[in-house]
Amino acid sequence: MIDYASWFVAHEVIASIPFTFGYHPQESIVLTTCRVDPGTLRIGASARLDLEAVDGPNAGMALAHILDALSRTDDEAAIVTVFTDREVGVWVFDLVDALDDDWPFPEHGGCYVVSGQRIHGFTREGEPTGVCDELELLTTRVAMAQPACSFVERPEGFRFTRTRRGVTVDRVAGALRDLARGGPPSAAETGDLTRTLVQEVARGGPTQPDVRARLLHALESVPFRDGFMAWALGGGGDDVEDFTHLDPAPALVQPRPPDHAVLAAVYETLGRLARFAPAGRARAPLGVAAYLAWYAGDGTRARMLCLQALEEDHTYSLATLVRDALEAACPPPWFRTDAA
Repeated sequence: MIDYASWFVAHEVIASIPFTFGYHPQESIVLTTCRVDPGTLRIGASARLDLEAVDGPNAGMALAHILDALSRTDDEAAIVTVFTDREVGVWVFDLVDALDDDWPFPEHGGCYVVSGQRIHGFTREGEPTGVCDELELLTTRVAMAQPACSFVERPEGFRFTRTRRGVTVDRVAGALRDLARGGPPSAAETGDLTRTLVQEVARGGPTQPDVRARLLHALESVPFRDGFMAWALGGGGDDVEDFTHLDPAPALVQPRPPDHAVLAAVYETLGRLARFAPAGRARAPLGVAAYLAWYAGDGTRARMLCLQALEEDHTYSLATLVRDALEAACPPPWFRTDAA
């Protein structure tokens, strides 16, 4: 049986936090739920609170609110991680006491303070359990698995390559101007565009400027874009006739994560579409890729692509939706189903 209040569990949970949120929290308290399935530690939901929030008169209320939300996961335990530049002191014991007042879980994994290059461990009663080097996080299963190690090495690697000038960019821009004169794709055109996009995903993405332009133009149509996302989240396949006829709702309530092999092919295709798009016109493939990454639970990729999409167009609603979900630590729908 796994002891929740052990350094093994602590390392796995703490290592997972940057990949859950898509960034390294600073001056923050993070509570992470977990439970043990047969032979396996399952890391659950996480919630973050500014550390300064526990210094004020409403500290108990703020902590109780987070604990209440996490208790709905029905997980067995939770672990407290504090990321701070503060020196370990009496404030740790005050925090442990405040959390213990409303602790809703049967088990407690302890409290860990990540400060500088050290991780300080404490029991739920505030008794020290030791100190370890932060580098030990890099040897956990989380940090050694993809895409986690990519975060350690270079999160910018998730950004799509953009070529701003050149013959191909000019040709795509010209084709987009021609398409804009006709308005959004017609009902007669979306079926052909659907077949084209499915074929391009299967072979790694388009290479011809006119095909790039047609698909960029199509993805700026919300019904086509949302249907494409529903298709990707549903596992792909070549039996779809028209993305605009797909209902996204079933894909958004499925009780399992999407197929990562399908998403890898979709990312490749969207990356090719974005590469030679004129300035501002890569927002759709970037926004779609960011949403799919968030849905897959890939917070690092989602954050990098979301920021890149907002660089193209800071008003693009799909990108702002992903940004808001990441900042609120909102898990994807399948995660909610799994945790309930």
